[in-house]
Amino acid sequence: MESLTARALTEQLADDLGWLEQHCRKQTDHARTAGRLRLAAALVRNCIGPYLDEQSPLPIHVVVVGGAGAGKSTVANLLSGATAAEANPQAGFTRHPIAYTSLTGPLNWTGHAGFLGPLQPLTQPSPSSLDEDVYQVRRIPSDVASFDLLKDFIVWDCPDMTTWAAGSYIPRLLEAAALADVLVYVASDERYNDEVPTQFLNLLLQTGKPVVVCLMKMREADAPALLAHFQKEVADRMPRPSGGGIIAALAIPHLTLAQLADPSRQAARHRIPLLNQVAVLGMPPLAARRRTVAGAMQFLVRHAEQLLSVAQQDLRALQSWQSVVAAGRADFEQRYLREYLTGEKFRGFDEALVRLMELLELPGVGKVVSSTLFVLRLPYRLLKGAVAKAISRPDAPGRPEQPILDDALNGWIDLLRKEAARQGEHHALWAHVADGFHDGGLAERIRERFQQNYRQFQTGLTLEVDRTARAIYEQLEKTPAVLNTLRGGKFALDAAAVTGTLLAGGINWHDFILVPLVASFTHQLVELLGRSVVESQREQTRERQQALMKQYLSTPLADWLTQWPATGGSDFERLQLALRRIPEAIGQLEKRHATMP
Repeated sequence: MESLTARALTEQLADDLGWLEQHCRKQTDHARTAGRLRLAAALVRNCIGPYLDEQSPLPIHVVVVGGAGAGKSTVANLLSGATAAEANPQAGFTRHPIAYTSLTGPLNWTGHAGFLGPLQPLTQPSPSSLDEDVYQVRRIPSDVASFDLLKDFIVWDCPDMTTWAAGSYIPRLLEAAALADVLVYVASDERYNDEVPTQFLNLLLQTGKPVVVCLMKMREADAPALLAHFQKEVADRMPRPSGGGIIAALAIPHLTLAQLADPSRQAARHRIPLLNQVAVLGMPPLAARRRTVAGAMQFLVRHAEQLLSVAQQDLRALQSWQSVVAAGRADFEQRYLREYLTGEKFRGFDEALVRLMELLELPGVGKVVSSTLFVLRLPYRLLKGAVAKAISRPDAPGRPEQPILDDALNGWIDLLRKEAARQGEHHALWAHVADGFHDGGLAERIRERFQQNYRQFQTGLTLEVDRTARAIYEQLEKTPAVLNTLRGGKFALDAAAVTGTLLAGGINWHDFILVPLVASFTHQLVELLGRSVVESQREQTRERQQALMKQYLSTPLADWLTQWPATGGSDFERLQLALRRIPEAIGQLEKRHATMP
């Protein structure tokens, strides 16, 4: 990966994680994984990016989270000291994050690049129930905000964490939760151990953030028992990351209407311990922010593989496609070998054998001897030709190469088309391939690409066969010493055979039979040796032609087909880009974070 600035790197990583989240949401039963990806992207945008960009650690963000009807807005009011949050018994009333800050506090903290990702700021006050990808900032007069927590802190009230499948407000909740330097987890007496909020709590604790738990709505006499039970059944089973974890659990029993109306004064007994816990965790600001960023960085590094696990189904589909392409390629190659190469005679090698035998005849004056031997072998040649003609069958005409290749290619295409149609309902990748065959002209593009490669194949093949056949005798022509040695050896063999025959039986009438027979036998022996050389080269040429076919035809086409689903701007091209860049970007961010003071 090229070297990018810290801001460009975090923007790219957040964008890749965000794309992967949206890709994940298209699949069934992946809501929790999508939530984890949103949290990771939000940590990059809201924690790591600003820190590497050396932005101020102030303000410290306190984010209030919890299940439906737990009392989050009440806790937000206790922290801010005012009734700014709309406490409502309706579950899911708060639909977007709301920040509470002092009336005189700065607002430039919302201006860093990528702040809260896709959430847009509301410019006009709106009810908490507004269900849009927005956030709003509510400013509280300083004379109301006693204890002045809001001087250096921002308090966020968030949507409910009731179900992972809430595709609108759960991402907003996670976006704000990632921003937190301190988390306040709210649970009610009746629902303090609900499965889904507990799962959210577990996930948020994995980011290394410190958590203060507020157990709400119990009778005051039941508070100690509820705290003990929460500790045993929930807290003790939660992650305990370095610097984070559940720091404290506070019990806030049912509040009266007067306490709810004036939390700063009427509920001070419950408010002050909560403020103290939050203030201690947020100070000093630089240390708190460093802890937040370190936890976010550890979350990315530790869960990098798990973040990418959403693509496992896609990778399996891609591997399945690659396997089918490979099977089609193997069948294509076998058909070419079986239907064409095995029966191909390469007639040029027959001509090379004739030329080789001619070269082994004596030149110059020796032609007289060679002509004499030729005459002696004439009866044998005539007899051999007659016998061969009588017992041989005419060669069945073989099919030309081009139709065989076309049929093999059509078989390959049909295999891919049928498999795409069969699996198109099971995964988007196969549906994409099926659409390519149906509407995208994929079969025609395969044939066009094949024809382009076929021309190169034919050029390389013609040169290869001609060169190999000629090399059988041209090499001898270029080495006269070797050629003359072979000629001399052949002549010596002929002479020894004829002379030995004459001496063995004496010159008699039977020599008219034996001498031509012996001369023919020695010639046949030499021809067999020459034929073995030519056949060896013929077989090697057959193997080289198969290799050329693979080099120019089957391998390039298979490589192109293997990559086709992940090209042309498809989702799978974007997926592969994200899978490649995310681990690299996390590694670079880890190195940069390690060098920060």
